[in-house]
Amino acid sequence: MRPVVDERPIELTYALRALLALVVAGGITVLFVVLFRDSLVEAWARGNPATKELLETGGLDAVRAGTVKPPHFIAPALTLYVVMLGLLWVLSNFLRNGFEWGRLGITVLLLGSATASIGAILTAPPMLFVICTAVAIVIGVSALTLMWLPPVTQYIHPRTTTED
Repeated sequence: MRPVVDERPIELTYALRALLALVVAGGITVLFVVLFRDSLVEAWARGNPATKELLETGGLDAVRAGTVKPPHFIAPALTLYVVMLGLLWVLSNFLRNGFEWGRLGITVLLLGSATASIGAILTAPPMLFVICTAVAIVIGVSALTLMWLPPVTQYIHPRTTTED
């Protein structure tokens, strides 16, 4: 029996590993949302004109008791993470098996996520979340770069030769 040789280019393997790293980074970020939610609420209150003075005079407890309630961070972060995890898992399986639309779907997903992430950075979250976001963007760009290299394209669109 002959050993099975993986025909996938190493660039694709690295791209899939980068996507896995992105999932891990996202999980760590969600954990930080849970652990440091007070920092997120404080940053939100500082940036909200209706709660800024209340935060300065009465602290986080006054903000939570005020008429303008802080947003929930944990449930949306967990929901977004699970949805992104599912989409990346499905699309990466299609990419791994040579389907172009897997690569296109991941590209759209990562570009949309990067755009939303840059928007989130502009809201002045705590520095920990800026760093997590920047790391995730770098990993995403790395995955995209690797996915669009010529060997991966050749794998997805193999050239067939016809003999005369």
